[in-house]
Amino acid sequence: MPLKHFTETFLVVVLGAVIALTGLLTATLPNLPDGALPWAVLFILSVVYPLSLYSLFQRRRADNTFRNLHWFPAGMLLVWLMLQGAVLGSTVEVENIAMYSWGWTLAPVLLGFVLLVLFCLKVIRRRLPRLVFLGLILIPFAAAAFLSEQEGQWEQELASVMWSGDFWKVDETGFLASFIDEEGKNLEESDDEMEEDWRERLRMQERREERIANRTDEDTDDDMKEVVLHVDMDSSSSSGHEYNSVSSRPSELPESGFGWSAIILMLVAGYCAALNESARRRV
Repeated sequence: MPLKHFTETFLVVVLGAVIALTGLLTATLPNLPDGALPWAVLFILSVVYPLSLYSLFQRRRADNTFRNLHWFPAGMLLVWLMLQGAVLGSTVEVENIAMYSWGWTLAPVLLGFVLLVLFCLKVIRRRLPRLVFLGLILIPFAAAAFLSEQEGQWEQELASVMWSGDFWKVDETGFLASFIDEEGKNLEESDDEMEEDWRERLRMQERREERIANRTDEDTDDDMKEVVLHVDMDSSSSSGHEYNSVSSRPSELPESGFGWSAIILMLVAGYCAALNESARRRV
């Protein structure tokens, strides 16, 4: 069964929203290397999205153009990565690639919406509702992007909320620090400013880890000394007290049990009870 018109319209609108959201989040990404982990998370999500719809497109024989359009958000992120790689691997400055993410990555978002509009005009069915919904997404997005660039760089505030945590940082406090091979680090000074900045972070990480390790060893030694001293004091105090309280061998063993008086009293009571029962039966 082909893809229903309503379902296709819904997916078109969702794809437009995803493209706009990807543009906004791309603009919030920190420059590499700090933006490596945030970019990886966004890229994985952009790949999972079309893959999750693959079986539906196969069953309903969706248009190939429409299928390929769902990979557009992943392509936006790949272009950002290539531009950042050009900055790290050449003399290109960050300012030279800033236009890509200008206005919440407005240029790639506009390109994605143009491709969606062309698809909607091609398939004929439900043209007007699809174009209206796409316009309701794109126009407010573009207006907010222009306003952000003119007034306050709102994406930077969003970036500080999303990516400012230690988890995302590529240093001793970040998630990626656990995957860095300590023995494979090259901490010598480098002529390249970007590489030297990276190695300086590694050197700071190593110095901090050494300080933490030394402090931990000192605290452990102090704790062990305190425990040993406390045990020695308790042992000497306990031994003296026991020595003073213990006298020579006792003269007699302590009594235990009921004692002979209680046993004799119980025997006499039982004998009297037997005599009383015998007399009662004779009467």
